[in-house]
Amino acid sequence: MDRSRLVMIRLIFFIFIFFVSFACQAKNELNQEVWNRLGFVLPNGLSLNPKFWSEKKSVLYFGFSHCPDMCPLTLTNFGRTSLILGERAKDFQFVFITLDPERDSPATLEKYVKNFPSKNLTALSPNVESLETLTKIFGIVKEKVGDGNSYRIDHSNFIYVLDQNQKTIKTFPGGVSANALATELRKISEL
Repeated sequence: MDRSRLVMIRLIFFIFIFFVSFACQAKNELNQEVWNRLGFVLPNGLSLNPKFWSEKKSVLYFGFSHCPDMCPLTLTNFGRTSLILGERAKDFQFVFITLDPERDSPATLEKYVKNFPSKNLTALSPNVESLETLTKIFGIVKEKVGDGNSYRIDHSNFIYVLDQNQKTIKTFPGGVSANALATELRKISEL
């Protein structure tokens, strides 16, 4: 198969994922009880205290550390957004949740997030049950492609903004620019 055809197939796949993910996004939100039962491990290896989610509005992105393109772009834009927001950045916590806990150990995530400019970026590794719950609730589409340790995960590409009660306030495409994201987060912080 020639390269242009392979690129076209991948493009069609991602367009399909985008529309399926957008159409499948659950209208029901995680209730507080379910959310508090979700298990996450911080980069330092400790379990995340559920109070974390009620401290600030959360800007979530689901991806994996071996991602070659959209994940690093989004996390770079999280850092830029934080810088653009200035003092208002303290109203938000930027959160990267791995879709690949098999490879993304807490130590791997700790090294990975240091590559991005945000001071308030937290990387989380969910347990298997929590990851399944999150993918259903947020309508995340993901597929493991390849074998061995060099596989990739094709996945839907959205940013979710949650309030302190874990209700989705706004959803953005993962490729949204830092300026556009900062503009919208500034409006949200004024609510």
